[in-house]
Amino acid sequence: MLGIIRRIFKGGEVDCEDVKQMSSDYIEDQLPPKRLKSVQQHLTGCGPCRAFVETLTTTIGLLSRLPRVTLPPSFKENLNSKIRRER
Repeated sequence: MLGIIRRIFKGGEVDCEDVKQMSSDYIEDQLPPKRLKSVQQHLTGCGPCRAFVETLTTTIGLLSRLPRVTLPPSFKENLNSKIRRER
C-alpha cells in the first residue's frame, strides 16, 4: 500500500528500492514496457543502481557457468534430520 501511495506522488517514477526489487525481472527482460522504461531512466541517472544491476548481471552469468553438482540421495534425508533435531 505504501508503495502505491509513494508512486502516486512520484508520478510513476521508480527509485533505488524499486530498482533493487525489480532487478531480476529487469535482467531477465520480464518487465512491462512502461516499467522497463522507468527503470532504464533511473539507471541512466543513478550510478549506484547501475553498478548494482551490472554486478548482479555479472554474478548471475558467472554462476550459470559453474558445473551442476549432483548430491547423493541421502543428502536431503540427512539435512531434514538435522533440521528436525535443531528445532
